[in-house]
Amino acid sequence: MAQDHKEYISNIYDEEEVVKKYYNKTVLDILELWSSCASATVDLMIPLVEQYWENQSEFEQLAKKISNTCSACVKFTAMTVNLTEHPIPENCGSDVKEKATQEMNNTADTLSRLIQAVIKTSLKVSEDSLLDMAMWLLFSIHHVAQNVLQPKDKPTTDKEEEGTKETEKEKKDPEPVKESTDVTASLNNLLTQLDALQMELSNQYVIEKNEQNTEGGETDDSCKNDQQAINKLANVYTGVVDKICENGKVTVCIDDPNGSDATIYYKPDVYIEVANCSLGSCPMRDRDTWLDEIPLTSDQVLVSDVYVVRNGPLRTSAEVEIDFTYVPLSSTKNKTIKVIAKQDGEWKEVETVNEESDESSAHLSFKTKCLEAFTAYVEILSETCEVTPEETTFTSEVNPDVKVIFSPGLVAETKQIKIKVIPYDAREVANLKEQCPDSVRGIMAVSDAVEIRMDGECDDTKNISVQVSMDDEEDQDSQLVVIRFKEGKVQVLDKSQCRLKKDRNLFLVETKGVWGIAVARIRKIFLNMRDTVKKEFQLIFGLVQLCNICTFIDDSQRNKEEGSFFVWIECIDKNMIRDDVENKEKAGLIEVKQSRSKDITLRQKQTLILKVDGQVKLRLADPPDAFKITYLIGADNHVNIPMEVHRDQEKIPYAAFAFYEEDCAHPFHSVNIPVRDLSELPTDEITAKTFNKNNESNNLREQMKQKEEAARKMLSHDSIMNLSRVLSERDGRMLGVQLGVSESWTANAKDECDGDILRTNFRVLCEWRGKAARAAMVDFLISSLKTVGRIDLANVVSEVYKNGRGLSKLDFD
Repeated sequence: MAQDHKEYISNIYDEEEVVKKYYNKTVLDILELWSSCASATVDLMIPLVEQYWENQSEFEQLAKKISNTCSACVKFTAMTVNLTEHPIPENCGSDVKEKATQEMNNTADTLSRLIQAVIKTSLKVSEDSLLDMAMWLLFSIHHVAQNVLQPKDKPTTDKEEEGTKETEKEKKDPEPVKESTDVTASLNNLLTQLDALQMELSNQYVIEKNEQNTEGGETDDSCKNDQQAINKLANVYTGVVDKICENGKVTVCIDDPNGSDATIYYKPDVYIEVANCSLGSCPMRDRDTWLDEIPLTSDQVLVSDVYVVRNGPLRTSAEVEIDFTYVPLSSTKNKTIKVIAKQDGEWKEVETVNEESDESSAHLSFKTKCLEAFTAYVEILSETCEVTPEETTFTSEVNPDVKVIFSPGLVAETKQIKIKVIPYDAREVANLKEQCPDSVRGIMAVSDAVEIRMDGECDDTKNISVQVSMDDEEDQDSQLVVIRFKEGKVQVLDKSQCRLKKDRNLFLVETKGVWGIAVARIRKIFLNMRDTVKKEFQLIFGLVQLCNICTFIDDSQRNKEEGSFFVWIECIDKNMIRDDVENKEKAGLIEVKQSRSKDITLRQKQTLILKVDGQVKLRLADPPDAFKITYLIGADNHVNIPMEVHRDQEKIPYAAFAFYEEDCAHPFHSVNIPVRDLSELPTDEITAKTFNKNNESNNLREQMKQKEEAARKMLSHDSIMNLSRVLSERDGRMLGVQLGVSESWTANAKDECDGDILRTNFRVLCEWRGKAARAAMVDFLISSLKTVGRIDLANVVSEVYKNGRGLSKLDFD
């Protein structure tokens, strides 16, 4: 017992000693560090302002680092020296206030020098680093004045308040405090400079103020004592900070350390309240949960990532500004971009949202005092139609050319049906073709898409008729088709599979059941490549996005000796892939050679499953069976996996990554990296290998490559020249029509070839083939030869194609 008491007394003594050391030594050192850092950074900044600011871009990073150093010291001082929150104990004598007075005078003189240099060189409001630095220094002086020299009373509990009242009764009336002027001179000088700075920010000049003075001379409005000076500084501080913020965002902000484009902009007053918070994309493992929680309707589609407050929720006494990027869409009258935020546990629409965009990015911003998470969405408005058991006709208000006629008996009772007109945007399609040249080849023109949604059952044997409009130019090398879609399914129907009537630019489609409808004109050769037409339709109307899966190794975190590394796997939008890969390479993320997937289409919120196998293990405390990537257009769609080489004779001899669609047993993409590459080679030489688990000679991907290579050989100029030799004039003309080459074009070609049959046939086949040969075209050629009665030639082409080569003269002997 005696020993415990001694330890207790020792602990109390140690604690008292620590407190005394803090107030008598540590706080004094921090205040001196604050003043010295302010002086040093200003001494570095002033030459930049006075001598080198014409080359602002060259010194931009240096100025930013100087400003950040200054602000970091200010933040440290504000967090650690606050006598309002942590008053000096009565039994602890301290020189804190004397030291604070000395260092505040020094810092006030330092800030005055900075402002003089800034005004002398005619400040440009775009020089954010200068404004940041001035604002943080001003904040620190204001903080020390309010919370060190004249600390406010700390809020008390009811019990503390009662005890205070009893103590006050026992105390005698305090002696009157003498007026002090220890900081008056330096603050008066600073106040004069701040007044000039405000006028400069307002595009005015100090001379304007002089003109407002009386004829007898300048009015002396300087403060007479410390109390007046500190009170005036508090008022001026608010005005200066507001004026700086009016001139645009400065870099007083909290960025996401992981690199997502979301930022908190704030005034220094609330730094202590936001210091522990940061914004960022929600973790990929939680994305499904957040998406299920956000209350969106079927008309609302996300156009940004889901951002969450880390170490939140965010709660501040004054408003902060949230800035983040989104995916810009073409401005049409039925699209509006909105922000929905989670505040106090409830999702609410943000009332005021500002939008800014340039060539490189598009941003949204809003202000708030409370935040847990947020995202942005676009709303494409649906129209409602009440369908009865009788015939019902609907005419769209968005596009009066769109009409829908519901046949009698389609529904057994009156139902509400939602109809959405998704406009065809020629500008977006042109951009898509420019960024991804092979993305749209078959569709030449298409109408608006009419989406029809109905809850409950209907009679699928009954018809609906949908009228749409389209700018259409008839072409014998093309054909009209009907594209119908619902719930992710897309079908392409030719004129033999549905009823389609045309009246100038109006098209009336009759089909059974409730489907979304569009009319398109496609090139004839794509009638046998309808999967391509389906994909192009979904791309044009934004139902899917063209992507590639890319695999990277983080070179900066790779340890060859230990065999440890990070694998970064990401679904990247194809139109952004070149810039994205280049930027990642600069950051040390090196793409594994031969690992990129073929072009794939992904729907919004589609989930991919990633499974890891082979000679590696995860460096995670609780490794999952599989990773998930839930895709969002334009968002951060990656997983970063810590791994190490772990040899196991029971497993395949690679580090294997396989990608599956949900509820699918077979992977659609796989990456297999040799362990030797991971253990020995430089990161930029690591190469994925083709590997088949069942030891077959080729996997599906390799077979497709071989098939495409065989198609290029079959449809080479030499090969089709040999086919042209064995075609008669009639064969060539009929085959051309079947392949989509009009008889009129063939006739013109014959005239230009002076009636030479061989040359004419060759030109017809070249016209059909175009610039690029594909495997599907060989199948189409074989079926077309059979259709025109040349089954013998079709068999020759088929046999030679299987052998992976082109046609020769000997094949027809």
